[in-house]
Amino acid sequence: MGQTRRNGPSKGDLREAAILEAARKLFAEKSYDAVTIDDLAKVAGLSRTGFYFYFRTKDAVLTALMGRFWDELGDSHVWFDSTGPSPELLREQLRASARLWREHAGILACTPTSGELREFTGRVKARYDERAADKIRRDQEQGSATTTLAAHRLAEMISAIRDARYEQLAAATDTDLEEAVADLAQAIERLVYA
Repeated sequence: MGQTRRNGPSKGDLREAAILEAARKLFAEKSYDAVTIDDLAKVAGLSRTGFYFYFRTKDAVLTALMGRFWDELGDSHVWFDSTGPSPELLREQLRASARLWREHAGILACTPTSGELREFTGRVKARYDERAADKIRRDQEQGSATTTLAAHRLAEMISAIRDARYEQLAAATDTDLEEAVADLAQAIERLVYA
């Protein structure tokens, strides 16, 4: 007997994807607390027990969704790979990040409730800060970035400034987004390259 080769995702992969898509839709419509396991299973076309075959908890679903979002966001961080101020790459990174935040606003509005989710978001923030610090450190060594503060402190400040503005950036019209990105980029440039 010959072997058959499977093409495409498995039935299990499709069911897991259906749960994640159901969660994305539901979290865009309702608060995290208002969404139940039964809601997720129903929208995904599964039974409650079918849901539990793929995810232990609602937090596990949210963690998986956020993982995908953060991977996409990380791919948009072109400024971190550059050398020197690179203002256009900084704006491109901020613009792409704001658009991703807009696209995933429902997921991002969910407050981390479990230790697992809080730990995950902490690791993601640390990874962002580390990449920013590496970029700043390279620029300090090159002589283009200020050395009055350590690279990791400057990276933490960039995170604080960015995080304070992302909700506003994500809700901005395209015209307002360009102005807000320019303002945020200018603040970061002054902080790092003053």
